[in-house]
Amino acid sequence: MTMINFKEKYEQLFSDKAKAEAFDKIAENYYFCNFGTMRKADLDILMFSLYIDKILNISEEDVNSYSDYILSKYLGITQSKVSNLKVSKELKYPYEGFDWHKSFFRLCENIRYEKGKIKLDIRDKNLYYEIKNAIEVKGGYIDVQLNSKLLCVSPEYFIDLILDISEDDDARKKVREQIKKECKKNNIDTEYFEQKDIGDILKDNGILMLCKILESTIPVVGNIKLSNVIKMVINVMRK
Repeated sequence: MTMINFKEKYEQLFSDKAKAEAFDKIAENYYFCNFGTMRKADLDILMFSLYIDKILNISEEDVNSYSDYILSKYLGITQSKVSNLKVSKELKYPYEGFDWHKSFFRLCENIRYEKGKIKLDIRDKNLYYEIKNAIEVKGGYIDVQLNSKLLCVSPEYFIDLILDISEDDDARKKVREQIKKECKKNNIDTEYFEQKDIGDILKDNGILMLCKILESTIPVVGNIKLSNVIKMVINVMRK
């Protein structure tokens, strides 16, 4: 990349109006009787936020357009610094369009099953933290890997996760009802079914049984997005 490429990228992202709006945000930290009080680290976060928000507004669904690698090339900093700036930016200047549920469902197309775990590469550290928290809140856990972008979780708790984040309450209810029905058919204890998570109920019943139970839910789900993810989980486990 050359300076011409960087300038073209900047002009592509920032119209004259956007440039003026960006400067106004910087001015708030300098010209309101506060000149020189802003730390460089905070200025970096603000400048990074202004930049990446423009990219997200254009291509939020294309994770490659704001990957750590591509941003490191455009900004001339390391990928690790880009990753840290993304986290700091989201804490201080959260992106209004960020819906981690939708982002997660898009990524599910790339799940794989290895050594008894569902694995998913998650490039965005903010998305990784949101998913990790959702699993832990429900009592599940993820295996921390040397690769900090790799989500690794037991399949039964992965099912809990996709049910929890589905926006379709009716579909969630149907899946749970069908799982309960299938558990009874296979002599799996359902006495405290309503108080337990799916992961706790199915964790000791093996992959073949888990696949069988999940497969029975597909005809009743009604929600294409949710049923597709369930199919993906079954397929990767059977392979």
